[in-house]
Amino acid sequence: MSMDILSLDAVARELNEVLRGAAVSQIHQPGASELVLRLWTGRENLRLLLSVAPRASRMHLTAKKLPNPQAPPRFCQLLRSRLNRLLTIERRPGERIVHLHFSGAEESRWTLVAELLGSHANLMLLDEAGQVVDALQRHEYESRTVLPGRPYEPPPSQARIDLAAAVPDVPSEVPFQRWLLDTISPMTPVLAAELSAAAACGEAPHQLLSRFRDKWLAGDCSPCCFVWQGRRLLSPFLPEFIEIAEVQRFAGMSEAADAFYGEASEDAVFGSGKGELERVVRKAVKRLEKRLDHIAAEAARGQDFDRQRQLGDLLLANLYRLRRGLSEVTVDDWFAEPIGPVTIPLDPALSPQENAEACFRRHRKGKRGVEHIARRRQETREELDWLAGVALAIEEAETAAELQALRQELVAGGVLRESSRPPRKLPAPAADAGLRQTLSPSGLRMIWGRNNRSNDQVSKQMTGADDLWFHAHNLPGCHLVLKREGRNDIPEEDILYAASLAAGYSRGQHDHKVEVMVAEGRTVRKPKGARPGLVLADPFRTLVVRPQRLAVAYVEKNE
Repeated sequence: MSMDILSLDAVARELNEVLRGAAVSQIHQPGASELVLRLWTGRENLRLLLSVAPRASRMHLTAKKLPNPQAPPRFCQLLRSRLNRLLTIERRPGERIVHLHFSGAEESRWTLVAELLGSHANLMLLDEAGQVVDALQRHEYESRTVLPGRPYEPPPSQARIDLAAAVPDVPSEVPFQRWLLDTISPMTPVLAAELSAAAACGEAPHQLLSRFRDKWLAGDCSPCCFVWQGRRLLSPFLPEFIEIAEVQRFAGMSEAADAFYGEASEDAVFGSGKGELERVVRKAVKRLEKRLDHIAAEAARGQDFDRQRQLGDLLLANLYRLRRGLSEVTVDDWFAEPIGPVTIPLDPALSPQENAEACFRRHRKGKRGVEHIARRRQETREELDWLAGVALAIEEAETAAELQALRQELVAGGVLRESSRPPRKLPAPAADAGLRQTLSPSGLRMIWGRNNRSNDQVSKQMTGADDLWFHAHNLPGCHLVLKREGRNDIPEEDILYAASLAAGYSRGQHDHKVEVMVAEGRTVRKPKGARPGLVLADPFRTLVVRPQRLAVAYVEKNE
């Protein structure tokens, strides 16, 4: 989880005391979303980590030695050329936005803005005039533009009461906890629960909020990590009235953050396990299904495009009845059965011929729209088929290396953002580690994939023209090849066995019967630009078999 506003405030206060005036000795970018600034305070070298990872945006000192790539990326090179000394650090009131002010060559001034806003996190370098010199992630939206040469525009402020200004009156008609979360800044769910629990013990809400404000403004914090409601949290304040467990206390907020976002919490923060990948895929599937609904609605709206051509023909046949200035005309509709009158709306500003051409123009536009809709529908369905294969592979994955390969496939497919942390050092898999193999009843080799990429390997590289190719019909599943190996005839027993395995390693593995495609290898092809695991087979036949899986799946080895 990304650093909350109270933790970020405590870190910024702490860093401002420790790092004010520190010289910048090195800057490197270990990952796509992370920057590390090595700073010399006059007494020691410290590493300041700035991360805009969507699930772990944060800022703190770190004791970890992160990799320093040989070729620094664009934004990292820019910072190296501009930043000499860190002057001050300040947090924007009410926001998870931090401004780090630096001096540069010839008394120049620069500001590194860290917008640590979770999925919208970003880093930007501003000049003295407040213009964006560059950003780690450039973007241009209707609501906001972050591009070099443009004035910096901060995100819209939240409509909340700044507790630093004063303690507001607490309304009695609204639940105290909900009011705190909806109205006060800075505030977090755990702090709101703590203050609400304290109020339930009899203390006045206004007095509680006032006491917390004094403590917060004085910087009187107790950096800690603990478990609350099943989740591990980082906090600058140790709760007293709510039930927490597994409490760890630290001397400083940066130390607490470095421990919280370290290796022990890696899975919770970065989501490297099955559960996180499954959630990513489910979210992507839901988004695509919603897109299909929108496409269907567009198709329904555009169904009358052919009618526009008919109306244009009717106007041309009745030009003698038309004149400029008419807002409508009623004519006989020859296209209706039976023929009857139809009223056609007209643009009074257009001539009769121009009104007819407007109908034909709408017809052409609608026809193009139908073709575009068909293409979008096909692309969306193909992406859903691909995700269905990924979802099955996630369920079937047995090792961390398999999950890492699936994560990379989702990143390549644009479904998952690149992780900001260095990848785990996993054992290097064999060249064909994504494959399974066994023998048919008559001794022929059968090979099938474990995920989309290994399925592609089976279909594109391991299936000969005379081999038989199997896949569960209209279900995500493995691509399986039954190698002919020079034999003219393949026993029917082998074909049924191969089909049952293709069914067993598919989404239909728990069904009583599954329909399986069988095709010769020469008919299997991968369309240009198709996603991993998507191929076409034409012609093919189908078999209905009972799914089965092997007790032991042998992994294909290089020979």
